[in-house]
Amino acid sequence: MAYKNEIHSTFKSDNGLTIFYRHRKADPERARLVIAHGLGEHSGRYSHVIDRMVDKGISVWTPDHQGFGKSEGKRGHILRFDQYLYDLKKMIEIAKDTLPQGMKCFLLGHSMGGLMVLFFAEKFSGMIDGVVASSPGLRPAIKVPVIKGAMGKIMSSIWPGLTFDNELDSTNLTHDMDVVHAYDNDPLVHRRVSARWFTQYLSAMEETIQSAVKINVPVLMQVAGDDRIVDARASRLFFESLTANDKTLFFYDGLYHEIYNEITDHRQQVLNDLENWMDDHI
Repeated sequence: MAYKNEIHSTFKSDNGLTIFYRHRKADPERARLVIAHGLGEHSGRYSHVIDRMVDKGISVWTPDHQGFGKSEGKRGHILRFDQYLYDLKKMIEIAKDTLPQGMKCFLLGHSMGGLMVLFFAEKFSGMIDGVVASSPGLRPAIKVPVIKGAMGKIMSSIWPGLTFDNELDSTNLTHDMDVVHAYDNDPLVHRRVSARWFTQYLSAMEETIQSAVKINVPVLMQVAGDDRIVDARASRLFFESLTANDKTLFFYDGLYHEIYNEITDHRQQVLNDLENWMDDHI
């Protein structure tokens, strides 16, 4: 679906894939923001977040990662996790094109996207003025069985493109059953991940956790207290390990994984916290 004043466009990834993205310009404009979506979903699920940001004078760009949504690539497959980061780098370069002097550009990511943006901030902090991680995928909520982990590593080497179900239970995403129903019936949502994606994701989690001290931009972490998808405790520990002078943590007791899609009252509080942090940092 295209919203009023929303522009759809594409760019080429370093590995030759066409990457789709959405852009909505704020008028008047106070800042710019790039959003990275989570596993199995796409940029179109963030229209309400984009609405709030644009209403606050923040222009937004949000791509579909390669292998997701309207972008090219085998569904749920990646050879190297940093391919996602280099796509984000290109998206940020597009977002910062003609950036007025003194205007800031921020990066926000949810779940897998939350891991991406934290990893990105460790590697390319000079490109952004702050990072927001929503329910970041720093650890799975349920420990990966030893046999499954071993098989994933073997298949990653001999059959990296082999895909399997991500085993995500959509009823653990949010308490809002209308959102769950829409997710289950969204033709752009898929449940596939590849063997190589699996091992690359595990490696990215470890490297991101170990490199937390490299982040030197303002950080906002918004964490679901009753997350059944990713481990909220890992987010707390990561936050504590940050040495950035400007860091903020909101821990929402009782909320499920998709905090921006929770039932109305909780959703408004989470979005208000995001808005207020952005206001404080623009």
